[in-house]
Amino acid sequence: MKPLYLALSGGGGHAAAHAGVLFELERAGIPVAGVAGVSGGALVAAAWAGGADLEKLIDQASRLHPWFWVRGWGGGLLSGTKLGALIDEFLPVATFEGLRCPLAVVATQVDTGEKVVFTSGPLRDRVRASCSFPGVFPPMVLDGVRYYDGGVSEVIPVRPARDLAGEGGVVLALDCNSGTKWPGAASFVAVALRAGLTLLRGRTRGELLGADMVIAPKMGDSGWMQPRRIPQFFEAGREALRSALPELRRLLEG
Repeated sequence: MKPLYLALSGGGGHAAAHAGVLFELERAGIPVAGVAGVSGGALVAAAWAGGADLEKLIDQASRLHPWFWVRGWGGGLLSGTKLGALIDEFLPVATFEGLRCPLAVVATQVDTGEKVVFTSGPLRDRVRASCSFPGVFPPMVLDGVRYYDGGVSEVIPVRPARDLAGEGGVVLALDCNSGTKWPGAASFVAVALRAGLTLLRGRTRGELLGADMVIAPKMGDSGWMQPRRIPQFFEAGREALRSALPELRRLLEG
């Protein structure tokens, strides 16, 4: 079989769908040779590649209180301290070198707008940088450089996944946002998130052209920051992979 590489989008709680896909790949006996992740996709990828129990992780995440994130500091509406604590808890391995497969974590430099791809060294702070959605979470400072969400520079990290895969690998892109329906946005935070995600989603089609296959789980109503919906998103990812499995096997065996 050809080696399989994944490109995991961001999407807050929607990223639980990525965990569902990874869970079903393991059940199907299909190994993953490498992963590229943005924001929530980077968090899920790093947790899985570090050997975390995905079902336990989903259960823990679903029990978070909706106000867990509040008490922001340093330029964000929500708490960077809480985000860091969550990432520290969910990632069992501290460095890229300790993971089961190569991982590329995408972040964006605040001052230049340039995409940065981390593939080595300390893991948790790089994942936190990738998850720092601008205006919502404060930027992450690494070696004097400020970073925020990788989705600002690349919504679905197909290019970094292709760099890992080379010409011989199969790149499967997972978009956990396009299969969602957005309800009305009432709060200031919800409106800000809606505006940002609308801008980012406008670039997605072009980025997906480099993938060999795309999966977009049917998520139902959007729940970017609704922990109680996380098990539902996990199941949506599982179902999407099961439906795509025949075509994926054909690509890997071709």
